[in-house]
Amino acid sequence: MIQHKALRIGLLLVFAGILAATLPVAARPSTLAAQVSSWRLSSVRDWEAGSISDLLVMNNAGGELRLAAEASMGTFVSAPFETAFAANAAGAVWRAEVIPGTDVRLELRARATPPGDNDAGWGSWLPLVVADKPPAADPDALTTAVPLALPDDTRYLQLRATFTSQIPRASAILDEVTVSYIATQVSPPIFAAGLPQRPILFGQPVLTERPLQIARADWAEPAAARLERRDPRGVVIHQIPVDVPSSATLAYLRALLVYQTSILDWDDLIYHYIIDSEGNLFEGRLGGPTSPVRLVEGSVADVQIALLTPVDQPPTLAAQARLTALLAWLTQTYNIPPTGQRPLAGGDGLRPTIAGHYEVNPTALDPYPAFRDRLPTLRTQVDTATVRARWYFAEGNTAGYSQRLSFYNPAGRPTTARITLFPEVGQPVVRELQVPGGGRADLNVNELVPGANALPAIVEANEAILAERSMALTSDIDSGPGVDRLSRVWYFADGSTTEQTQTYLIIFNPQPNDASAQITYMRRDGTVFTQDVQIGARNRLVVAVHDITLPDGTRPLANTNFGMRVIANLPVAVERTMRFGPGGSGLHTGRGIDQLGRQWFFAEGTTEGEFRTQLLVLNPNSQPANVEAIFRGPQGVVATRRYAIPPRSQLAIDVNEVVPHLGFATEVKADRPVAVERAMRFAGGNVGTIGAGAREPAYRWAFIDGRTSDATYYLCLSNVSPLSAMVTIETAFGDGTKTELGVRIPAGARYTLALHEAFPNESAVTVIVRSNQPIVAERSLFPGGGVRGGSTALGIPLP
Repeated sequence: MIQHKALRIGLLLVFAGILAATLPVAARPSTLAAQVSSWRLSSVRDWEAGSISDLLVMNNAGGELRLAAEASMGTFVSAPFETAFAANAAGAVWRAEVIPGTDVRLELRARATPPGDNDAGWGSWLPLVVADKPPAADPDALTTAVPLALPDDTRYLQLRATFTSQIPRASAILDEVTVSYIATQVSPPIFAAGLPQRPILFGQPVLTERPLQIARADWAEPAAARLERRDPRGVVIHQIPVDVPSSATLAYLRALLVYQTSILDWDDLIYHYIIDSEGNLFEGRLGGPTSPVRLVEGSVADVQIALLTPVDQPPTLAAQARLTALLAWLTQTYNIPPTGQRPLAGGDGLRPTIAGHYEVNPTALDPYPAFRDRLPTLRTQVDTATVRARWYFAEGNTAGYSQRLSFYNPAGRPTTARITLFPEVGQPVVRELQVPGGGRADLNVNELVPGANALPAIVEANEAILAERSMALTSDIDSGPGVDRLSRVWYFADGSTTEQTQTYLIIFNPQPNDASAQITYMRRDGTVFTQDVQIGARNRLVVAVHDITLPDGTRPLANTNFGMRVIANLPVAVERTMRFGPGGSGLHTGRGIDQLGRQWFFAEGTTEGEFRTQLLVLNPNSQPANVEAIFRGPQGVVATRRYAIPPRSQLAIDVNEVVPHLGFATEVKADRPVAVERAMRFAGGNVGTIGAGAREPAYRWAFIDGRTSDATYYLCLSNVSPLSAMVTIETAFGDGTKTELGVRIPAGARYTLALHEAFPNESAVTVIVRSNQPIVAERSLFPGGGVRGGSTALGIPLP
C-alpha cells in the first residue's frame, strides 16, 4: 500500500523583534527574536546539482528521486547551500511515496566556512527523524518534530538522502524537501542560570515539593494559554537528541518554539516541560499539565516531558534529579501511580504510566538506548521520591529530656523514613530509617544528637507513615503525634504562669524565608496581651511566656491563666511545652489546634482517686460564646452543664465539681467556633497531661507509641453514635506479632480497655482501632503505674 506524502511550505521570514547587542546575561528576552528562511529541493535541476549514487532522477511531477532498477541502496548528497544568515537550528518538511519494504532517510550537516573539495570542515551528518504528526497546513507531509541544533555560526548546509529497499525493483520516491533554518542567537548569550525560577503553579497542593521552573514568559515571548483542560493520566518522556552548551540552550529553545509554532504551524509546543543538561526546568506548552497535546501518536491525556540529551548519552545526573523531582510532583498531584500501567490508546495492551515515547508510539526512536535503559529505574526513583507523609515536630530537646521518635507504616511494603533534625548551630542532621510494611520503627534521638537544647525535626516518607514523639523526665512523660499540616493560625486553650507553672510556646518555621507572627494571649478575665515575634528561616523560636517582661520591668502575664492564638504570615508548626509542680516535675508538650470547632470530643477523663481534671475552652471571637459540656460514663450521659464565655477569653471547667469520682468521656458543643483542651493532674498536682479533643469521631484510629512493660496502658473509647459500636483493637508488638480483640460499646457510652492486663510486659505496643460506628479513641500511658507521671493522647484518625 502506497503512503503519499505532500508538502506545502514556502519561504518564511519572521522578525518578532531584535535583541540589543548589549543585553545583559541575566536579562529576560522581552520578545522572541528569530530569523527564518528555507531551502527547497524539488526539480530535476536541484537533484542533478548534487551527487547521486545508484539513484535515478525522474522528470515526474517536476522532478523526483528513486532507486535505480537493480539497486537496493542508493544515496543523494546535495550541493552545499549557503544560508542567508548565520543559523543555529534547522528542520525539514518533505514529500515522499513509501511502500512497505522501502525507506528513505534524510540527514543534514552544517559548516561555517565556504566548503572546499573534500569533507574537511563539515560537521557530522545529523538524522532528520520523522515526527509523529505532519505540519498543520499539510496533513500528508513528513516532518521533523524538533529542529537540529547547529553551531551558532552555521552558513552552509548540505542534505543527504539514503534510499533502501528489501523488495527487488521497488523504491521509495522523494519528491520534494524544504529545509527551514532558524537564527535565534543573541550576543552576549543568555544563560538559564540568570533567569528567575519559580514554583509551578498548577495542580492541587500535595506533600511532594513543587519543582522550580523557568516560566515561558521568562525565556520566550508571553502568549495566551489554551483554554481546553484535561487532567493527565500518564506521562510520556521524550529525548531531543541535541548537544548544546549552556550558552546556547535558550537560543535552541527559542528555535524549537519558532519551528513548532511558526514553521509547522502547530498550536503550541508539544512538550509541557523541557529539561536541559544542567537540570534547568523550562515551562513549555502554555496551560500547564492539563493542556492536552494531540500531536504525539498513541498518547492520550499525557504530560509530555522532553530532555535535551545527546543521542548516545543518558541524561546528566542534574537532569535526572530534576526529572525525578518533576515526576514525583506530577504523579502525586494528578494521582498517577509512578510504577503503574494504563491501557494503550488503541485499547490493545498496557503501557507504563510513565512511558518512553517509543512505548506509546512503536515507530518512535526515543528515548534512545542509553536513556531508554534507565526508564525502569527512573520509575522506581520517582515512587521513592514521592512524599506521601510529612510530619513536623517543633519541640525537641535532648539536653533535658529522653526523646524518641516512633513510626508506623500502614502500607504493605517497607518504606524509608527520612528524619531531618535542626540543631541550634551547625548543619541539619539527617538519618534514614527503614520502617517495615505494617510495622513500627523507633529512633532514639538522644543517641543521634545528644545534648541539644533545640532540635526541631521534619520526618518524610514515600508511604503514608504515622509519627509520634515521646519526651520523658525521670518524673513525668508526654507523647503524641506531630504536626502533619502547617498552618498560619494556631490556638491553645490552656496556658498558665500560676503556681510556678512555666509555659513555652515553640514556633518552628520550616520555610526558606523568615516569618513573622503575632501572639495573642487571652486571659480568663477577658483582657488581652499581644506580642509580635520574628522566626528565622528553617529555624524555631521559643517564647518563655512566664518570662515576658516589658521595657518598664513589668511582667504582663505573671501569675495568670490564659489561652493563646498565633497568627503567622507563613505556614508554621507550633507546639506548647508546660512545666509545673515542684522543680518542674510535671511535663506536657504537644501540638496546637489549627482549626476551631463547634463540637469537641474527649474519650478520656477521670476524677477518680487523686486526679484533678479541667476543661479549658478558648473563645477567640469578638462575640460571646455559649457552650454545653456533656459528660458520659460507662452507661451513657451522667451530667450536662452550660456556660457563657465572654469574647476573647478563656473558661476553665472544674470537672471534679461536676462529676466527682468517675471515669467519663466528654462532648463540648458551642454556638461559635472555639478551641477546647482537657488538663489532668495527679500525684498532688506534680505531674499530669494536657491535650486537645477531637473535632469529629472516626471509624479508625492509630496509636504508634506505647508499652506495657513497667507501664499501665489504658485505651479509652467513646461511642458518640446512637447505635452500638462493634470495635476491633489490632495490637502489634515489638517482635512483629499481632493480635486482635473485639469489644461492643453501647450507644453513647464509654469503654476503657486495660491493655497492660491483656498483654503484659510488652516493650512496644502499636494499636489500630477499627469500628463499625464513628467513635473517639484516646491512649493513657503511666510508666511505673503512675510513679513516673503519665501521658494521654488522642489517636491519629485514619481514612
